[in-house]
Amino acid sequence: MPEAAETTDPPQDMHAGVQRRTVRTLVVAEVISGSGIATGASVTSLLAEKLGGSATLAGLANTATTLGGAFAAAGIAAITHVHGRRLGLSTGYLAAAIGSALCIVAAVTRSFPLFLFGMLLYGAAGASGLQARFAAADLATPRSRGKAMSLVLSTTVVGAIVGPNLTGPGASLAQSFGLPALSGTYLFALAGFGLAFAAVTVWLRPDPLLLARAQVKDSGSGEREKSPPLRDMLRALGDNGPAKLAILSIVSAHIVMIALMTMTGIHMHHSGTGLGIIGMVLSFHFVGMFGFSTVFGWAVDRFGTRRLLLGGMGTMLLSLWISGTADGRGTVQLAVGLALLGLGWSAVLVAASVLLSESVAVDERPAAQGLSDMAMNFAAAGGAAVSGIILDHLGFGALAAIAAAMLMLPLLALPALRGRTSRSSADGAS
Repeated sequence: MPEAAETTDPPQDMHAGVQRRTVRTLVVAEVISGSGIATGASVTSLLAEKLGGSATLAGLANTATTLGGAFAAAGIAAITHVHGRRLGLSTGYLAAAIGSALCIVAAVTRSFPLFLFGMLLYGAAGASGLQARFAAADLATPRSRGKAMSLVLSTTVVGAIVGPNLTGPGASLAQSFGLPALSGTYLFALAGFGLAFAAVTVWLRPDPLLLARAQVKDSGSGEREKSPPLRDMLRALGDNGPAKLAILSIVSAHIVMIALMTMTGIHMHHSGTGLGIIGMVLSFHFVGMFGFSTVFGWAVDRFGTRRLLLGGMGTMLLSLWISGTADGRGTVQLAVGLALLGLGWSAVLVAASVLLSESVAVDERPAAQGLSDMAMNFAAAGGAAVSGIILDHLGFGALAAIAAAMLMLPLLALPALRGRTSRSSADGAS
């Protein structure tokens, strides 16, 4: 179907129906792709160590995934800016499916470089998942953006629960095909990303971003935009204080969350805590990250972005104090700390994502949103790397203290935000 046909502005009473269809499609895609992400992630380090021959090299696989997500965020944003959400998201899922296939080939041929390249493409699935939350808000009303975004985000918890439990069946499936056991989970990931690609391609019509643009321009011409280079992504922020605060909040919260999450397991392991207990503590964190997103979506629609940002950052600071004062054997204290860390991160992500979407004009959204997710993924890679150095030289308590200092950056800027600034509303977006 030509893109111009997709931008034809339907009657206003059809917009709500298109929005419901959009959210349903994104939820389905997120559940399926999220299971694929969690399935592959559960054995990534094990397969990387087997192929690379050392634990040191195994860490490169997770780094490749994170960096792949960062580059994919920019690529998806560029495609979205020109062609809309459907092609942008579907391209990301297709790249991840190709990456899964390459990981299977790498396992068969025992090629570590090919595995790293596969994981680089694999990271596009996470980038698509993050961009999907913005797609859910394109046609949402100002008082339902948080609900729409958080509903898509909350479905990630399904994948986090289902994915790791597919490791055993994946091994059996792989062996039935004569493949290495550890490659089996990538068969499920390949299927998941492929189905997500199909769901978005078939059902995400009309394209929500193109339709939102048509509303603003009062035109169904479908005029194509030029793909934005990085400088245009930065220019989209301009002197937009709320948008800059939103990105600063997302990046700061993500660095802090990744740093503490990745080092808590090592902190506990160094104290002799078993892997089963460590996994249980981390499971509390994952539930906190995604299990209550819909609650925060309701809260941001009801109370506004400023209050939820303040509450989320305050919760993260409390979690850092609780976790930072616990030794590696303090299982209950660390579980509470990580659960609160996940809750605070979720609140900040939902509130800041809504703030970003409503603070930029509809034509500028893909560039600003792509820049946000690109920075978020690069921050994750840097946070994970630096946190290990800090843990080795200064200890876990110092890591928590440094993380708390980093959260003060958006907190100090927060008082400048008054209410819910919406440039997009001023431009006529819904």
